Amino acid sequence: MKKRILVVDDSALVREMYRAQLEEGAYEVLTAADGIEAINAAFTSLPDLILLDVHMPKINGYQVCRLLKDHVSTKDIPIIIMTGKGVGGVVEDPRKWSFQTGADGFYGKDEGTALIPAVVQHLQKAPVREGAPTTGTPKAMSETEIVLALSELLDRQLYLDITRLKQLDEQKDAFVANVSHELKAPLAILKGFLDNMQDGFYGPTTGQQIEAMGTMQRTIARLLRLIKDILDLSQIAAGKMKLEIGTVDLRGVHKSTFESFLAEAAKKSILLTLEIPETPVLIPVDEDRVTQVVVNLVSNALKYVPQGQKVVLRLCSEAEGARVEVEDTGGGISEENQKKLFDKFERILTEKVEGTGLGLSIARDIVNLHGGRIWLESAPGKGTKFVFTLPFK
Repeated sequence: MKKRILVVDDSALVREMYRAQLEEGAYEVLTAADGIEAINAAFTSLPDLILLDVHMPKINGYQVCRLLKDHVSTKDIPIIIMTGKGVGGVVEDPRKWSFQTGADGFYGKDEGTALIPAVVQHLQKAPVREGAPTTGTPKAMSETEIVLALSELLDRQLYLDITRLKQLDEQKDAFVANVSHELKAPLAILKGFLDNMQDGFYGPTTGQQIEAMGTMQRTIARLLRLIKDILDLSQIAAGKMKLEIGTVDLRGVHKSTFESFLAEAAKKSILLTLEIPETPVLIPVDEDRVTQVVVNLVSNALKYVPQGQKVVLRLCSEAEGARVEVEDTGGGISEENQKKLFDKFERILTEKVEGTGLGLSIARDIVNLHGGRIWLESAPGKGTKFVFTLPFK
């Protein structure tokens, strides 16, 4: 019994060329000019192999392949996807994408490879079928029915892909959190030994040794900050960051932050000022986390603002909650950089300034967890103002 080959191509010349080659090889040949015809020919004729072009009107070859490989009656039919290098592609790498859509083989039309050996090879691998089934053969479908079937298939595939990506993302977050925890302990031990050495616990130290130990301490502190930021991000991503909410007078948060940065501001000849109301600003927040946000904003301002400039830490009480501002008179930030400023690991300045590039991303997430909003107002040459709000409820 002759093997039946379905040739699918929108070019009549190509179809007849392949028909001639296959009939010389003693194969029975069926043809289809587009994806709709191809699907119905596969359903009604159940060929032994399909040669499938990619670039066709209505439905392309990749979609045809996905649908046929998803149907119980046609999933075992070998499909060889065909395309030429010179034809504008639906995808960048047609060979790779062909196999991802379920094809059993790939045939480059302009590669000069003989067609018959490729057909023979895949027919040998195909499951043996004892003639066409007398029952259960799928019926021909209208174009609308095929489009609906493809839509359902795409929805199902997207759901599976999204579920898999979510699982991989959760595994990544768990791995990062575990590694970060494991790194904290040895760094803490190293810091402890360095503290003892600097205190003279192991004997007198030279000036060079003290300088080297200071460099090591700063490096360890930077690594510990990075680990803390990564752990915060992993907790936020996993929905595990718990807020210890209490009624807090935000004036206290601002006073303590202001006082902790006065020495650093003076060292850089930056005028740091504090503006807070005379009456309490009571807001239900996690005091430690809100302090983390305010500290991050003031720290960034002092890092990036040139000497001799001003930084203002401001607290205002509004009708719906509190408004916090950190304003500087520095060089400002371009509109392009403003769009990516809250992205993870984003550093917008080329100057060598210590930091993880995670602080603003974490600050945004903490403010969002409190039901607030954070943004910036800036323009080149006009300074920068970071603002976030926290609601009374």
